[in-house]
Amino acid sequence: MELVSTIISPIVESLIAPVKKQLRYLFSSTKHVRNMNTKIKLLDDTSRDVKKHMETNNRSNLEIPTHVLGWLKEVEKTKEKAQSIPSTGNGCCNLKMRYRAGRKAFKTTEEMESLIDENSKIIWTNAQRPLGKVNSEIASSSAPSDGDAQNHFKSREKSFKNALESLQQDHKSKVIALCGMGGVGKTTMMEQLKKAAEDKKMFDYVVKVVIGQQINMLSIQQDVAVYMMGQSLTELSKEARADRLRITFGNLPEGRRKVLLILDDVWETIELKDIGLSPLPNSFKLLLTSRNENICKQIAVEANSESTLVRVDVMEEPEAQNFFWQITGVSKQHDMELNQIGSEIVRRCGFLPLAIKLIAKTLQFHEVFVWRDTFQRLKKKNLDENVQEVIKISYNYIKTEEEKVIFLLCGLFPDDFNIPIEELTRYAWGLQLLSEVSTLGEARDRTKMCVQNLRNANLLMDSDWIGCVKMHDLVLAFVISRVSKGHHPWIINHGDVSKWSRAEVKESCKRISITCTGMSEFPGDSKYPNLSLLRLMDGDKSLKFPEGFYEKMENLEVVAYEKMQYALLPRSLECSTKLRTLILHKCLLMFDCSVIGELLNLEVLSFAHCGIRKLPSTIGKLKKLMLLDLTGCINLRIDDGVLKDLVNLEELYMRVADEKAIRFTNSNRAELAELSKHLFALEAEFFDNNNTPENMLFTKLRRFRIAMGCGLVANTDKNMHSFENTLRLVTNKNELLESGMNELFEKTEVLYLEVDGMNDLEEVLLESVHLPRSVFNNLRVLDVFKCENLRYLFTVPIANGLVKLERLTVSECSVLEVLARSENGVAGKIKFQELKFLSLKSLPKLIGLCNTTNVIELPQLVELELDGLPNFGSIYPKKTSATSSMSSNDSAIQPFFNKQVLIPKLEILEIGRMNKLKEIWPYQSSSSDEVNACMLREIRVRECDNLVNLFPTNPMSLLGRLEELVVSNCGSIEVLFNIDMSCVGEIEEYSSNLRLINVDGLGKLRELWRMKGESSSDILIRTFQAVESIEIRECERFVNVFTPTVSNSDVRTLMNVSIDGRRPSEETRSNIELIQNSQEINVISKTEISKVYGNIPDIESSIHPKPFHVNHLQTLVVSGCKDVEVVFEIESSSNSNSTTDFTTSLHKYNHQPPPLLLPHLKSLYLINMERMSDVWKCNWKKLVIPQNQSQSYSFHNLTQIFMSDCHSIKYLFSPLMGKLLPNLKRVEIWFCDGIEEVVSNRDINDENEEIISSTHTNTISSFPLLDLLNLWNLPSLKSIDGGTKITTTSIHDQFKCSQVGVASWFLCQYSKHIHIWNCPALSRVFPSNVVGQLHKLEKLTILECKSMVEIFESKEINKDGVDSTTNVGDGSDDTCTAITIPRSADMTLLELPNLTILEIYDCEVLEYIFTSSTLESLKQLKELMVAECKAMQVIVKEDTEHTEKSKSIIVFPRLKSLTLVDLPDLKGFFLGTNEFRWKALEKVEIYGCPQMMNFTSGHSMTPKLNYIHTGLGKHSLECGLNFNLTNVTQETQLPMCSTPDLIKLVQCPWSFSNLVEVDAQRSDKLLKSRIIFPYKELLNLKNLEKLSITHGYGSVIEEVFEVAEGTNEDVDIETQSVVVFEKLKEVTLSGIDNLKHMWKSNRWIVLNFPNVTKVSIKRCPLLGQVFSSCMVGSLLQLQELHISDCESMDVIVKQVEDSETRPTTEVVFPCLKSITLFKLPNLKGFCLGKEAFLWPILDALEIKDCPKITVFTNGQSTTPELKLIDTTFGLCHATEDPNSFIKTKQQEVRGVSFGYY
Repeated sequence: MELVSTIISPIVESLIAPVKKQLRYLFSSTKHVRNMNTKIKLLDDTSRDVKKHMETNNRSNLEIPTHVLGWLKEVEKTKEKAQSIPSTGNGCCNLKMRYRAGRKAFKTTEEMESLIDENSKIIWTNAQRPLGKVNSEIASSSAPSDGDAQNHFKSREKSFKNALESLQQDHKSKVIALCGMGGVGKTTMMEQLKKAAEDKKMFDYVVKVVIGQQINMLSIQQDVAVYMMGQSLTELSKEARADRLRITFGNLPEGRRKVLLILDDVWETIELKDIGLSPLPNSFKLLLTSRNENICKQIAVEANSESTLVRVDVMEEPEAQNFFWQITGVSKQHDMELNQIGSEIVRRCGFLPLAIKLIAKTLQFHEVFVWRDTFQRLKKKNLDENVQEVIKISYNYIKTEEEKVIFLLCGLFPDDFNIPIEELTRYAWGLQLLSEVSTLGEARDRTKMCVQNLRNANLLMDSDWIGCVKMHDLVLAFVISRVSKGHHPWIINHGDVSKWSRAEVKESCKRISITCTGMSEFPGDSKYPNLSLLRLMDGDKSLKFPEGFYEKMENLEVVAYEKMQYALLPRSLECSTKLRTLILHKCLLMFDCSVIGELLNLEVLSFAHCGIRKLPSTIGKLKKLMLLDLTGCINLRIDDGVLKDLVNLEELYMRVADEKAIRFTNSNRAELAELSKHLFALEAEFFDNNNTPENMLFTKLRRFRIAMGCGLVANTDKNMHSFENTLRLVTNKNELLESGMNELFEKTEVLYLEVDGMNDLEEVLLESVHLPRSVFNNLRVLDVFKCENLRYLFTVPIANGLVKLERLTVSECSVLEVLARSENGVAGKIKFQELKFLSLKSLPKLIGLCNTTNVIELPQLVELELDGLPNFGSIYPKKTSATSSMSSNDSAIQPFFNKQVLIPKLEILEIGRMNKLKEIWPYQSSSSDEVNACMLREIRVRECDNLVNLFPTNPMSLLGRLEELVVSNCGSIEVLFNIDMSCVGEIEEYSSNLRLINVDGLGKLRELWRMKGESSSDILIRTFQAVESIEIRECERFVNVFTPTVSNSDVRTLMNVSIDGRRPSEETRSNIELIQNSQEINVISKTEISKVYGNIPDIESSIHPKPFHVNHLQTLVVSGCKDVEVVFEIESSSNSNSTTDFTTSLHKYNHQPPPLLLPHLKSLYLINMERMSDVWKCNWKKLVIPQNQSQSYSFHNLTQIFMSDCHSIKYLFSPLMGKLLPNLKRVEIWFCDGIEEVVSNRDINDENEEIISSTHTNTISSFPLLDLLNLWNLPSLKSIDGGTKITTTSIHDQFKCSQVGVASWFLCQYSKHIHIWNCPALSRVFPSNVVGQLHKLEKLTILECKSMVEIFESKEINKDGVDSTTNVGDGSDDTCTAITIPRSADMTLLELPNLTILEIYDCEVLEYIFTSSTLESLKQLKELMVAECKAMQVIVKEDTEHTEKSKSIIVFPRLKSLTLVDLPDLKGFFLGTNEFRWKALEKVEIYGCPQMMNFTSGHSMTPKLNYIHTGLGKHSLECGLNFNLTNVTQETQLPMCSTPDLIKLVQCPWSFSNLVEVDAQRSDKLLKSRIIFPYKELLNLKNLEKLSITHGYGSVIEEVFEVAEGTNEDVDIETQSVVVFEKLKEVTLSGIDNLKHMWKSNRWIVLNFPNVTKVSIKRCPLLGQVFSSCMVGSLLQLQELHISDCESMDVIVKQVEDSETRPTTEVVFPCLKSITLFKLPNLKGFCLGKEAFLWPILDALEIKDCPKITVFTNGQSTTPELKLIDTTFGLCHATEDPNSFIKTKQQEVRGVSFGYY
């Protein structure tokens, strides 16, 4: 009984456990729901934090982790599930509801916990997002507003279109060149092409680089790196930078490799290899602008690409004349003399847009004599001279001298530079160029006015960057030409300074502006007594300045250094006393700036984004200082007394924009409060409200950006120079009132409020305000967030006072009821006259915009976002006439807008989470007059579960401008467009711009369009004619995209249809027919077809029905439609006389061709189609087969078929379908369990044999362009082509079929590349019928095909000429008799003349690859790899028919790489006696082949083979391939190799003694060895030169060089005390998870490495040290040491046990130049022993993120050449030895760990 109980109890327990679980759902239902509600709050907070982080990163142009968007989407779905679970009301008696609620709540809580955990694993690197990375969001297609020539000149349209077409990926040209003379508009057209490419998402990256007349390749490389990587290059040489860029381009992720590289203003040939692009990759395009066509052609030749040359010509004369007269504003009829002179001036300008624009602006409003004089000056010059003369004329007509000097200052900047107006202001102030200005604010206004006038004169251009301008290259050339002449020339050089002649440096020069990229030394033999401005940029730390650089510069007034790693600071004793402006911008070197305090006349000082960490007290000596800029100086500390001493300071900028803001002391705050009384400009952040200075006065402030309780928003590149008066206040009402910040409201332009305790805006105004309406007159942006007590935002008077408000955002204000409140309840008028953007989010109590029925005017509103507003049933109200009345249902729907709201310009409408929303517009609208918002371009709706009607019954007015429609997660919508034709009317004329329809997660959606009533074909044709893309995802009930009721609609631009129905269907449908009756596209039921077309007259006597126009459909994706059985059903009905039979023959269309089926379809994707049995189902007897290649026919442009996870289909298509697919290039089939054949003749029967035979004679060859056949994981695949199986019983018919008909061609014989992976039932790839016809095959890869017997089917021919082994059919079919077929006389031997790569892996029963007769054809073979084939005996089997050639020489002319690995039965490559010549063979890898006694029986000649590779590494050649071993085991051949893991990796006759290099990575088997070099083999490693083990994640390596421990008896101490690795030069270890010891010496064995030059160790988390103290003395040649990301690393050099007793000596590293220690969290020091260290040439030391380091070495460290130390703080001057430096920095950070903040 006990035995029975022992057995039964676990069984009962296992059965009861699930029951208990289910009962817990019932009895703990309330608990589960409560837990879920708690968890949803936590998830909501987490989600909000993630969104905030994402918004911050977007603003700062920082990378966002890939998974974040998907995570947020899953969060929203989970929250929806949670909200659908009732929290109350289930009742005790309603057990079923309680159980369901408990179960759902439990499951949902688990999902939430999983999401929270998943979020904790998301890593935010906050890396800079590459500038070139194209935003994945869909951009608007609206035309740009830029008023450039291309937008206005029709003569440019053709050129623009040609260039844009050439940028398409399928266009053959990789190089597109815009060529034309200067000023013609090349750059303008390039910018338009760039914008178009970005808007259309044609590329993943768009990189733009301006070249200019002087090529500076280092600068070009830097620009490309910033666009591609988001960071600068660290390599110094041009070659190293090119390699880095090449690696960057090569490592782009799959699917993100489309890159457009724009090279603007090319004057000379560019070496593409210098930017890592030679050759130019397939998905890359190069867009050039140049004046020289030949240069563009040369670049195209280097790119090995065809090119498209687009000539940008001058304007046609009528265009040019109109352009001129439009700018001048003069009517040609007004004055005949002006008309005549103006026309001649236009001709003299050569119809160049730039010249015409300049001269026209100059002549504007001038008298006729000015026109005459201008014409005379242009009359006698050529065009180039005239352009310069035009610029000169414009320059001479500049009104004031101040404008002229500002104009010339713009010439200091490089070509295409975004010139900051603020920088011009600071230069002008320092140079005293502006008269009668006493403050910097006045100087700024004057400079802005000058710039505006120059822009109006077209001498300067607008920039994309706010606060900046640009200068055209022709205008810049004029400026440089002008200022570089005379007695005091300017020196301006932004090209290649390596070619800069010292003769160009004149001591009399007045101003210098140089880009120092590539400069190693500044010319030191010249003095500059007249120099007033010195501007240097982009110099690295290698740039050296001469001694006494500033001597004799007695007139220097402005010094500006930008991105200079080593910024040489001027001192008062050696520099001009006139120096007034010192600008240090992005000089990252951490320097001591105390010497600047000696420059007593300094008035403008900027440290913006520099590496300083302390503002020393000496800065307080600058009594004349008026502007101090500390922007971006992270964790800056200000010495007490500095701010107090700056008595004349007017402007102070201290924005950092993150939580590394300036650390204010109490003294700092008090001084700042006192200073505020005098400040005109202040930019500051006070993250902690307690740190906000008290008693600040803002009466003089005119310019400010202040944050209280938060930081200021970081600027992106494009707005980094913008400045708006901004307040960001995160506080409570009392603190806000006490701070006095409300004093600034009247001057504020951007206001962010997150204020507790505030009921409305008036509560935080000054008590002295008598007219609150005027308080916010200057406000442009208002953002109100989380004001928990706010019931209304403002009163009606304040609302009407917001005359400049453009953006209003209100979110998460839980009790807000209305935006505007009328205090007396009287209706009035509210007008937001400039409001363009309105966003209202998460306002649960909001009931309207105003509490009365005021007229609200929003005349400029363009974008409206409504999210989380639960109280509204519609957006727009129903307009009722006097005679109409609302129904009870209508009155119950509360609209967001009342009847008095006017919004004439709304373009973008976004709606989300409005639970009561049933309609956006009134559904029953009789005419378009009732529909507001006819300007809409984009509509986005999400998570509105009660929304039923997206559009009214007459949506035509909405479709006039609508471009994009995106709808997601709205559970009640059944149809998008439910159109009542009776409401449309006949007089309305609307065309449509709708191009994108995106639908996701609409559970009830059945169709897109539904029409009711008689249709007007003209209106419908215009309605949807612009649609380009339709995407439908997760709509489980979806049935129809297009129905017969809309078959008149014209969607000829449709290019992409994607359907993804992932959820299980609730309704069973037999199929979704993408083509029905040769007419309909996508999703029509047969019953509906019969209803529509059942009574059509005889088609012979009538015009055939109009085809449904989808002529431009290019991509079709069908995914997850689990009930679909047939995709394309192309067959007539069972009744042969049916009127729906449209495919019989041409004469039935009165000699017109039948409608074509998807003639432009290029890509077809079929994914997760569980029941699909056929892709094409055809009645071949009635199909019209094309007879020649030029004839157009259905599917003839299909180039790609991809099918995955379709488990019911048994074959893809029949042989005849191949006749319809002449352009097919790619066939890919993945993970389809049921597929048995790719091409099958199983649907061919007796009835249609006649058509098969007839089609064989036509001129179309099957698959002439097929490039790729990819078959992955197809467990049932037995044959690629059905032609190998003949099912007829007649031997005559079988023989006929073997020569012609269905078996005469095979899919595999046309493919260039064939990849087959994990097809266990496939025994052969190429049938014997085609072995002589594989001339196109270039690459063949076969992996894991367990049943593969032969790759190329071979057949032995008996003496009677009959194939002795041929069994036609497999004998399994009763209709097939096993017979023999005579071999055709023209059946040739296997030839592979174009095969270049062959890879065979894990084919268990495969015994050989080729026969010897094939070898002569392998002339192009370059790579051959055979691995893990257990039965493989030879690679080439001797062919008995060719024994007479046994003495011939076999030549492999191009084979470079040969790999034979893990072939346990392999006896040799070839066992015949032929001699082999391997002319190009460079790499041979052989191991795991224990039976191989010789490689070939004959001699092998390998002139280029220098090494042999085994699993261990690279070995010296010695005997090469001509070895002959006795049949002994490998263990006995390698007696010294005692490690079993290593025995398998070494192939005799190669061993450790001839090992030259170890280079293991990723999945190499060497990584499975615990020890790389056993101690018994150490003495054999005398030839080892390089050791590299990288990407070793998951490896078991613990030790590299094993050293015996303790008193190991096997160790002979006397003979093995020192092991010297004389030839080892380089050691690289990376990503080895378990590595504990690299090498270690002890008292028994010492390892010496006298010639090692480089050691690099990265990401080895268990490695504790690198060297031992007794071996470092041997590192005499070590030059570079890099250690990073090693968590357990505590020292670099560890003392051995007996080192304490030995006398301390000095350790010298005579050749070590560079040490990098990075991310070593437990590192305590380099060496903690007592030894002293000497580093005579060490000049680069980097110590970053090493928080526990306390000392570099305990002993003295001497570093005479070390000038800089690179730390987490930035670059620091090494004024003392590393030990003292570390101690000093520890004291400076006041307890903060070194390497962290």
